[in-house]
Amino acid sequence: MDEVINKIKSKINELNYRINQLNYSKKNLKFYYAEKISIIKQEIKDLEAQLIYFENFNDNQEIDIHGATKYFVEYYLDDLLYYKMTYHQKVKLITGKGTYTLFNSVKKYLDNENLKYKIIDNNFIIDLY
Repeated sequence: MDEVINKIKSKINELNYRINQLNYSKKNLKFYYAEKISIIKQEIKDLEAQLIYFENFNDNQEIDIHGATKYFVEYYLDDLLYYKMTYHQKVKLITGKGTYTLFNSVKKYLDNENLKYKIIDNNFIIDLY
């Protein structure tokens, strides 16, 4: 997990460097730096999702995805749920409150995967049998 944190810090430094380059570049080079910035932002988003994944990659019955994004739900939640299935028949998935963007993404994912679940206090109790 420390490796992922270090990668995030490194990418943030790289992002700041590229933003600085963009600000001082000539017009004909701005598209190049803008593309590099876009790639770095995507890499940071993926590393942040990995961090949440590794924090929850254990035999605990809960998955806490506070601070996650729809990207996490699309690319990492499936694997994490199947991993938890080796230890538990039910898993509590905590999304937290807020704008309900993450909550709605999880609900849509669970519905699309035809997984049985209950919602209790904005948390999902998922049957994984």
